[in-house]
Amino acid sequence: TLDGEAAIRGPTDRPQGHYALTVARLVTPETRKAGLPPIEARASGDLGDGRIGLDGRITAGPGVAMTLSGSLPAAAGGSLAVKARGTLDAALANSLLSVGGQRVAGRVAIDAGVTGTLAAPRAEGSATLSGGSFTDPLNGIRLTNIEGRATGRGDAVVLERLTLATRNGGTLRADGRVALEPQAGFPGTIRIAGERAELISSPLMTAVASLNLALSGPLSRTPRIAGRVDVVSIDVSVPDRLPATVQPLPGIRRVNTPPDIRARLDAKALRGAQVAAVGRRGARGKPAVPFDATLDVAVSAPNRIFVRGRGIDAELGGSLRVTGTSRDPNANGAFELRRGRLAVIGQRLDFTRGRVTFGGAIAAPDLDFVAETKATDITARIAVSGPADSPVFAISSDPSLPQDEVLSRLLFKKASGSLSPFQALQLAQAVSQLSGGAGGVDVFEAARKGLGLDSLDVSTGTSGGPALGASRYLSDRLSVGIKAGAKPADTGATIDYDVTRRVKIQGEAGSDGRTSVGVGAEWEY
Repeated sequence: TLDGEAAIRGPTDRPQGHYALTVARLVTPETRKAGLPPIEARASGDLGDGRIGLDGRITAGPGVAMTLSGSLPAAAGGSLAVKARGTLDAALANSLLSVGGQRVAGRVAIDAGVTGTLAAPRAEGSATLSGGSFTDPLNGIRLTNIEGRATGRGDAVVLERLTLATRNGGTLRADGRVALEPQAGFPGTIRIAGERAELISSPLMTAVASLNLALSGPLSRTPRIAGRVDVVSIDVSVPDRLPATVQPLPGIRRVNTPPDIRARLDAKALRGAQVAAVGRRGARGKPAVPFDATLDVAVSAPNRIFVRGRGIDAELGGSLRVTGTSRDPNANGAFELRRGRLAVIGQRLDFTRGRVTFGGAIAAPDLDFVAETKATDITARIAVSGPADSPVFAISSDPSLPQDEVLSRLLFKKASGSLSPFQALQLAQAVSQLSGGAGGVDVFEAARKGLGLDSLDVSTGTSGGPALGASRYLSDRLSVGIKAGAKPADTGATIDYDVTRRVKIQGEAGSDGRTSVGVGAEWEY
């Protein structure tokens, strides 16, 4: 509802008088889609000397409180002089973000103004963000302590600073400049830098990296994203159990749907129809100006890309360059196996091939591993392939045998027909482990995470008894470890140092007083 009064006299280009207007519970289709509460507004002022005075206030629930002051020209071509002060709650955006499971928090304090003319407005003042946070559980992103400040400087907005903290204590920061030219796609440049920031933290993957990126060009259309990402560590966890496929229940019928939910469903259906229409127009060669960034990003990860779970314990390293566009990216390079093993019911196989490919969903990379060993009269192979959240284990041998026969020879050095009942149970557990069936908790993996180690391994020592080994990286090139066994010969401390990617130095000091040093070189052909 609109309520007001005004007394105006004089010529139209130089009116005189006074006005007072009030708007109550204003709702538009756009504000309803955005989930905003009804808007309350009031404005009043005097008219004279070719100016229209403005003294107003706008509120929208507890999240918006803004005051306006200044004056507007009564005739076209006059100068603007409007100031705005108030606060905005970032949580107002959660209604739109909730579809993707995302949430934001924080408050924006605005003290800004507009000068110039209606044809060429100029921005001044500032907007300050404090107490901000952003969470995206689906993609494993959590950012806290978000602080920022942007200022208006004539025909552009300058991002003076934007700082963010990640869950592991790392930091991200950004600054830049954006021109107020919507017809040109808001051209500008934004620089993003990070130090040991945990970019992703999900049950399947944890990624920590330092980065230096720049976004330039029309930021709302086709910007260019260029720079470098230096990976500190990536941990990919292969789950012990395969997840159930999540999909909508068929045949849903809604009853007694509240008006606000019905409006959201209608809006969602409308957006789906619009997206389909845009796709059809694009197929006919017409349209649209979608966001599609040009990519030129170098990713370096010489080591410390770990893949663990379901008996896998592997480390990879490598580099790649991401080019193309955000809608059609191209990656040249890969992360190749540095070292690794596969444990199946106490038996250990060394990987002969390993690769992790990040194509599409970065939180669920694709695996490609092959481990093999000699088992009695055959060469047994176990291949692990597919996405990390649902990998496929394939067992084969040379000469070719059924999978259970291969496992029997691998685990017990004899055919499955001559196994004892207990050995048959162990064979069934091995099949369950490789197929992703229900199984026990991986105690050693839980212990490794709890102790903060990079590697925890149980193997057979030189004396035939069990030996426990643990290691951790102290830097990108230096790793130290210990091993303990039933005999002094199986107990000692180790150190590994990567001089270059191919040349390594290894040292060991045993509890029996022996010491050793070795230099190794490795080439792939």
